[in-house]
Amino acid sequence: MALQQNEKNNVTEILNQAIQNGQNMIAELLGKEVTISVTNIDSIDASDLNSIFPGKNVVAPMEISEGLGIIALILSENIASVMADLMIGQDGTNPPTVLEDLHLSAITELTNQVIDSIVGNVSSQLAKSMLTTPLEVTSIDLSSSVIPGIDGTIILLEGDISISNLGNGKIGVVFSGESVDIIKQGPKAESSAAGFVSDITAGGKIEKTTASAQNIVTSELQEEKNLTVYDKSLDIVMDVPLTITVELGRTEKLVRDVLEMSPGSVIELDKLAGEPVDILVNQKYIAKGEVVVIDENFGIRITDIIRPADRIPKL
Repeated sequence: MALQQNEKNNVTEILNQAIQNGQNMIAELLGKEVTISVTNIDSIDASDLNSIFPGKNVVAPMEISEGLGIIALILSENIASVMADLMIGQDGTNPPTVLEDLHLSAITELTNQVIDSIVGNVSSQLAKSMLTTPLEVTSIDLSSSVIPGIDGTIILLEGDISISNLGNGKIGVVFSGESVDIIKQGPKAESSAAGFVSDITAGGKIEKTTASAQNIVTSELQEEKNLTVYDKSLDIVMDVPLTITVELGRTEKLVRDVLEMSPGSVIELDKLAGEPVDILVNQKYIAKGEVVVIDENFGIRITDIIRPADRIPKL
């Protein structure tokens, strides 16, 4: 169960760097000074979480693509309440004693971005694509409950988190499933300095290019610009406005069905509840995302997007 020394070194190197990204993202979203002090990084059985995080905790899980398992962010409820208070525009000095739907929605907005920043960093270090799909954020008493979908051997980063002078609590980052073994192997970016060789369209011709593995995720667009993915003549149209459409779903109806529609009629679409919506630019698909609420407006958080080099022909 416990990590061997080389595995311990590998996991510690990866997660110490990744949690720094998470800390910076929390500070940016809250507009407050945030400090995370890592107290332990190890491999444990998921059943031991109840003794490490006793009582009420907010758990934000995300599914990692390609069946790599689940990553979960765990926050002690007291510090999650401070975060929720700040996220809804309050000053954090009088956080809610009970987390209502409004507060969980605010925390979801925060944790989704924090987890994405952590996974993005891990993905970069491992030189492996890792996309995430958000799952439901809940408040759980881990003394008597388990985190759905997380069992067996996991990797846990455990730490203390403080937000300015508003409070402190515990934070945990859990990796489960196949991602555990991949992280144990350690960073690949340095050993893969030669990068990945791929075919990229450049100004109408195919070129062989090499991109540094360390920058595949975090600087993909910049790397591809440097490799002249698009012809420089495109610079003259960079300020041309494009229409972005978010498509909730589609369906087909007979003429008679359309004529029979009236206020109160319900139209069933071809997407399931909670399924990502499609994002189109000038009626060309480029990404998928999830609906979020920003102040009083709807917005879309992109969860999956085609490579910049593939976007150019669609524009």
